[in-house]
Amino acid sequence: MKSFAAVTDAGSFSAAAARIGSSQSTLSKHVAALEAHLQTRLFNRTTRSLTLTTDGARFYEKAMSALDTIEAAEASVGLEGEAEGILRLTAPLTLAESRLVAMLTRFMADNPRIEIDFTASDHALNLVADNLDLAVRVGQLADSRLIARKIGVARRIAVASPAYLERAGEPRHPHDLAQHQCIVYSLLGTGSRWTFEDGGSVEIRGNFRADSPNMVRAAAMAGLGIAVNARWLFEDALATGELVHVLPDHEPVRMPIHIVLPPGRYVPARTRSLIDFLSREFAADPLLAPDQSGIPAP
Repeated sequence: MKSFAAVTDAGSFSAAAARIGSSQSTLSKHVAALEAHLQTRLFNRTTRSLTLTTDGARFYEKAMSALDTIEAAEASVGLEGEAEGILRLTAPLTLAESRLVAMLTRFMADNPRIEIDFTASDHALNLVADNLDLAVRVGQLADSRLIARKIGVARRIAVASPAYLERAGEPRHPHDLAQHQCIVYSLLGTGSRWTFEDGGSVEIRGNFRADSPNMVRAAAMAGLGIAVNARWLFEDALATGELVHVLPDHEPVRMPIHIVLPPGRYVPARTRSLIDFLSREFAADPLLAPDQSGIPAP
């Protein structure tokens, strides 16, 4: 069963053999024996591809559940051993680029038998349909069925380009934003109302909206208006002077950051290891640390 799961995960006998330190012939014999036992074909084989049959896909789902149960049983008596296997995860692109790549590099150095299959997306992917082990999500969670663990917060700021501020003036209070062009990040879900940690809020307007944080940053740098997003998105542009921090005494409401897991499955050792690792990494980062950590905001 483990050989079958390894081949399915890797997409070929050769890749699976390389990953688990076996040989193609051994894996082929194991899968052939399993097919003979089940009296059905599990893979569609051609010279160029290897795909699951309908029976194979059904068996894979049940087999993974069984293997998870075995792993949990082994862990309960101290036989779990070193975490290994493929971890499939997703996170927003800008968070991945600015923070997660470095974190995952350290994690993989500590866990050399774990492979990472990463999908960068600013949209909330379906963990079950997209066969993902976990997601890092910024903002309020919409799906209450998911297993969630809060690991941090996104500290946000308002920014604008020097050219825009020279042309339109600099706001001194959040209510001044109603008289400015504001750039809307459409995936945030708060619409055209921006709220602040001091309890204030303002209905903003603007001629540009985007579903990409990178587009929001580019629009702000181009002088299209004032933008609000996670501070990590603007770090480089603030350092070079291409963007200016506006309303520094009025912090936009912080967004929670969660790790979310698919519902109803045992969490294998490799996933638990990454969750614990990321929790420590986020707690040590002043821009990401949970509010209760005691680390002051920058």
